[in-house]
Order: sequence, then C-alpha cells, then structure tokens
Amino acid sequence: MAHTFSPEGERLSEGKPDSAFVACCFFTDKYAHEAEQLRASLEATGTAYFLKRYASRGYWEANTRIKPEFLLHCLERFPGRDIVYLDADCVVRSPMVLFDAYAHDIGVFKAPPGGGLSHPYLTGTLFLRNTPKVHAFVRNWINAQDGMVLGVDQDSFTAALKRDTDLDIGLLPASYVKIFDRGDEVPVVEHFQASRQRVKLQRTLKKVRNVGLGLLFIAMIVGFVFQAMN
Repeated sequence: MAHTFSPEGERLSEGKPDSAFVACCFFTDKYAHEAEQLRASLEATGTAYFLKRYASRGYWEANTRIKPEFLLHCLERFPGRDIVYLDADCVVRSPMVLFDAYAHDIGVFKAPPGGGLSHPYLTGTLFLRNTPKVHAFVRNWINAQDGMVLGVDQDSFTAALKRDTDLDIGLLPASYVKIFDRGDEVPVVEHFQASRQRVKLQRTLKKVRNVGLGLLFIAMIVGFVFQAMN
C-alpha cells in the first residue's frame, strides 16, 4: 500500500485501538526521506503516529525551535492521549512499551556527566503527559525561545525546565535515545543524527569569524613588515 502525505503535509495513523499515546514528529523538506523511514518503522511496530511537514525557517537552528510549537499543537489535537515526540532522523526498532503506562509528567534522557554530549538533556525522544500542567510547561518552553538566534530547542527546553520545578520528570533509559554510533545498548529508538551533515548557522559564523581573524592577523604581519622596511 502506498503512503502519501496530505496536501497539508500531515500523515496520521491511529495504531492500536487502545493506544495510550501518539508518536509525533515534525520535519522540513530536507528531512522528508528520514521522516518516511521513521513512519515505516512506526507502521511496522503498530504505533499510532502523527507526522507533520513544516516550511523551513531558513536555517537548522531555527528549524529545531519549531519543536515546542509542534508539541503544543499535538497536545491540543489529541486530548486524552499522551504524546511521544521523536526526531525525524530516528527509527523505532521495537514497540515503545515503556510509554503504555508511563507515570511521569515528562520523560527525557539526561546526559551522564563527562559523556561528551552537547546538552544536559537530549530531546530527540520525549514523553509528554497530556495534562494542563504539561501544556503550561510547553508554553514556557516556547517563551524561552524569544530572541534566540543561534540557540536550539535543547537550550530552551533546559531553561524552561529550570523554571518549572513542579513537574515530575522521569529519566528515559539510553535505549530510547540510542545514538547509532555510541554505546552498546540494544535500541528501542535509534537516532542517526542527520544534523551532523546539515549546514548550521553557528558553525558557519564560527568559520567566518576564524577566517576574518586569520586575515586580520596576516594584515597585521604585513603591516609590521612594511613598517620595518621603511
């Protein structure tokens, strides 16, 4: 059976009738191939899912900041069902049974100290209980992004979490956010980090800065040599 996205760029599957959660993912055009691979894995595991396409906001960091806006949309669209967020560049290897009766408001993986990861929390896999308290947290997450240019969703998530001390935070096992080339856990959700191959504004600005500093240094050396010769 062929699978296509609606004109609105959405794809929905109800999964099993008694499913407690919906797996949700947003993607931009550059991640359409990865999103289709994720969708196929959700089909294979019988998981209810909702995928939605968004137009790019110009650069990778800005696109990551779509995440809390999308999650608020999902919480409001699926009342009575919890939300499991998955990055577009992952696949589900086996049923996510942990979320069938998850007891926490939010489930997230916390990076171990000294683990070499970029942020204290990894938001590629997230559990959100569909309650007013969690709705309020996601709105705070959105607000934490005001004025951000180079920040990513994990920066604003961490900032919002520090403000919301009332939440019951569950720590997800590494198998639910398994990075394909790290660790030896048997993955339930495997992340391929396609962003490593994407052009990032922060990286581009650093390169421009480094080139500029190099040119300035050369200009200074030329200036000193010129002065010494005269």
